[in-house]
Amino acid sequence: MTNLPSEQQPADAIPEAVVKTRGGVSIVWLIPLIAALIGGWLAWKALSEQGPTITISFKSAEGLEAGKTKIRYKDVEIGQVETIELSDDLTHIIVTAKLVKGAEEYLTEKTSFWVVRASVRAGQVTGLGTLLSGAYIGIDPVVTSGRRVRNFQGLETPPVVTTGQPGSSFLLKADKRGSLDVGAPVYYRQIQVGEVVAYDVAEDAESINFEVFVHAPYDQKVRENTQFWNASGLDVSVTAEGIKLDTESLVSILIGGIAFGAPENESPGAVAKQEQVFHLYDNREAAREKKFSETRRFLLYFDGSVRGLSAGAPVEFRGIQIGEVVDVKLELNAITQKFQIPVLIDLEPERVVRTGQIPPEWAKLSKKERQNRFFDQLVAQGLRAQLKTGNLVTGKLFVDLDMYDKARTAAIDYTGPYPVLPTIPTSLEELTNRVAAILDKLDQFPIDRIGSNMDKTLEGLQLTVTQTQKTLAALEKTLNTDSPLQQQLQQTLEELSGAARSLRLLADYLERNPESLLRGKQGK
Repeated sequence: MTNLPSEQQPADAIPEAVVKTRGGVSIVWLIPLIAALIGGWLAWKALSEQGPTITISFKSAEGLEAGKTKIRYKDVEIGQVETIELSDDLTHIIVTAKLVKGAEEYLTEKTSFWVVRASVRAGQVTGLGTLLSGAYIGIDPVVTSGRRVRNFQGLETPPVVTTGQPGSSFLLKADKRGSLDVGAPVYYRQIQVGEVVAYDVAEDAESINFEVFVHAPYDQKVRENTQFWNASGLDVSVTAEGIKLDTESLVSILIGGIAFGAPENESPGAVAKQEQVFHLYDNREAAREKKFSETRRFLLYFDGSVRGLSAGAPVEFRGIQIGEVVDVKLELNAITQKFQIPVLIDLEPERVVRTGQIPPEWAKLSKKERQNRFFDQLVAQGLRAQLKTGNLVTGKLFVDLDMYDKARTAAIDYTGPYPVLPTIPTSLEELTNRVAAILDKLDQFPIDRIGSNMDKTLEGLQLTVTQTQKTLAALEKTLNTDSPLQQQLQQTLEELSGAARSLRLLADYLERNPESLLRGKQGK
């Protein structure tokens, strides 16, 4: 067949297109389906690998930046701050942070967060690395207890001790805080073994509660009878050997500290339990002082000044403390209109060791009645209370009990709420009273009359002196060598001398011729 141009071929010779319908899904649609599956898997993987989102509240956002500030645990990055917002009441800020996967196990109600910045506290410098890298948020995870949460209240100061550090916590009760602060060191034999973790006012508002943490293995040194005392500053004491200075370290002088040790002359008790409560003494001496459970309260009345006497002043017997002053008041007797000063004291009878056997008739008496009999006997023998000066520099007074043999007869008064012990004035008061009595007697002495009589006596004495002078002048004239009396006396003495010579001659003659007494003098 001759090939002709297409425009010259007949119409029935043109081929027709045949359209056929295929069954099934086109392979083209597999591409977006696969893409969707891959995208979903990537999204699921991204979501499954994403950590929890938490919120933390702080008072200030100082040093924090959204998208930059990290969350670290032991210098390992475990999250990042995403947003920082103000709270609705504008009292604090809310930090939203994203943590790494697996961190949800650590997010319990006891987990704590804080901002780590460069700071100086309790003699230690921390967070110096943040000066270059910027602040970050620290975390102390607690896994063992607490329910799961996502909202946290951040700490304003970093904790001194974090979870997981080996050791034990103990609670101390003190009357006052002193110079102690969070982070203050805890010493054992002048070695730092712990820190003060926290402190707060007790629920009864009568004391301060301290929480201290003692690191292992030194926490085993804390026993049930261990004593804790405030080791802040310097303890200065004056003894017979001189002045003693006691301190744990230079750090304790600057920022304070706590020390502990076993009581003297006692065997150590069992190891103290976690969170066991101890009393915090003011100093080492207070901790070492013996404790007595029994006290007897007495009342003393003083008429003179008690300036320098205050609650807590010692009550001593011959230099040994046997109690202390509890209260000092001023009373006015409405009937007599006289002032008196009652001083309330506590005596510790256990401080007095009594030797020998008690009288048989006391055996059936109660303990209090026996003590009353004992004090009655002492008062009958001269026991009295007197105020004395304990320190010449400060002028502080103390109550001194001693035996005074010449004291006036007195007895204990049991009629009031407290037994009243008799007192005597102070030595200065006694001296003042004696001087006043002497002055009163001098005031009653008739000085004017004595003066007038003295004048008359002096006049008579003057006349006597004049007469004496005249007599001496006359005597002087009489004894003069030219006076007739003197000449007569000289002649008389010469005659007496001659008579004496004649007597000597006669005596010599009679001694040689004794017979002449009978015969007379014989002629030659």
